[in-house]
Amino acid sequence: MTKDLDRLLELADLTASRINDWIETNEPIFVISHLDADGISAAGIIGSALVRRNAPFHLRITRQLDQVFLSELAAHGLSRYIFCDLGSGQLPHIQEALGKGEVVILDHHPPDQNRLPSNFRQLNPHLCGFDGTNEISGAGVAYLAARHLGGSNEDLAALAVVGALGDIQDRGKQHSFIGLNKEIIVEDAIAADVIDQSIDLRIFGRETRPIHIALQYSSDPFIPGISSNPEGALSFLADLDIELREGDRLRTIASLSKEEKRQLNSSLITYMLKQNIPPREAQSLIGVVYTLKNEEKGSYLRDARMFATLLNATGRSDQGGIGVAICMGNRGAFYRKAESILKEYREQLALGLQWLTEDADAVVARKLIQTFHAKSKVPDTIVGSIAGMALNSRILDWSKPVIAFVYSRDGRVKVSGRTTRRIVDAGADLGEAMKLASEEIGSGSEGGGHNIAAGATIPRGQEERFLQVIERILTKQLGRMKAAKPSDEDSNNEETIK
Repeated sequence: MTKDLDRLLELADLTASRINDWIETNEPIFVISHLDADGISAAGIIGSALVRRNAPFHLRITRQLDQVFLSELAAHGLSRYIFCDLGSGQLPHIQEALGKGEVVILDHHPPDQNRLPSNFRQLNPHLCGFDGTNEISGAGVAYLAARHLGGSNEDLAALAVVGALGDIQDRGKQHSFIGLNKEIIVEDAIAADVIDQSIDLRIFGRETRPIHIALQYSSDPFIPGISSNPEGALSFLADLDIELREGDRLRTIASLSKEEKRQLNSSLITYMLKQNIPPREAQSLIGVVYTLKNEEKGSYLRDARMFATLLNATGRSDQGGIGVAICMGNRGAFYRKAESILKEYREQLALGLQWLTEDADAVVARKLIQTFHAKSKVPDTIVGSIAGMALNSRILDWSKPVIAFVYSRDGRVKVSGRTTRRIVDAGADLGEAMKLASEEIGSGSEGGGHNIAAGATIPRGQEERFLQVIERILTKQLGRMKAAKPSDEDSNNEETIK
């Protein structure tokens, strides 16, 4: 389908008009959003826009839209609903549960092809030829609606940047954005003077952690001999002309001068090349960073990627409301609680990665995929994060998609799939594979997502059958294309580092 920006913006205006009509009646609106960083950012955008119009609303953060959740939603007795970062793939379920209500869907996942009734309105980039996996996130779609709701909401573009980073949509040159994220979201955020875009080290903790700690915790990319190695990080820094302290305080990467950053950047890349890391991967340390100008220096909210990580932690810890409150401007106790949640969340991730590393039988390699079953070892909300981190840090085989299982709290099995851009470029689409495999398994199974990251829920005891179906589907997908062309992130063409 040809990209049609005029049509997308027209749909955004029509969608906002529908919400504006609701606001005029002063009846409460129910906002429902996904629990990841993108979904929480989207909820923060819509929540902020409604508050600015003095519109009453309720808000729920959920892991998925299944029939049980939708039945609970319908029991509240409200008649107006906004779904953020979900809904497009669950239209039949929504219609069945809320068919008599008025519904707006703000989503970027591939939509169900069912015809919408007149009481439904959907804003989705796929309907206008845009790729929701790479070009705009759920928060970005929410922002497109919010900028047409009246008032001045351009500052909310900063949250759309956070949401897009949470969905790992920084797929352009030097981890910049492409498509609508670049042409609308970032442009609006810069024009509103809420985002600064620059080239720097893309390491978690660049604003908050001492330099050696930030390097030690780097996992994307993984730095051999430094990542997960405190002594190695300190030994590396000892050879550089960089003071790690300023008075009584340990310095952060963000506090370094331009010359110090240049020295650190070039030394890290030279070190990684000597460790036989491919040039493109070594240089992925350096890239575009997005700084929220109105946030306090040294805060987790200052760096947009760190902001996204904080939000993801609240959602994956079943406390997404804390994340939404922060997005809507609340700090103080909410921010301190979020910091505590993040600490516990990262400890859980570390334990999960430790288990994968130490248990020789945890990961099973198959012909096309690799898989592990966490059973009850980790919460069902974080198994996908563990799979992604293990893939990025090379704990898992980078050449194969990973399909991870964990027992969910409802007695079923949560499935998370993660892969790399290179495998997607070869023809793999995990979202399609999860959807088709779930349909074949049946018995209430549901699945979907993006080509690079997707999920499903299946009955217990169906794991092996599910893997067999996934492998059959991936075989067909990969067979549709010839040998993969190198993507930007896998190319060996070197970029100049300034």
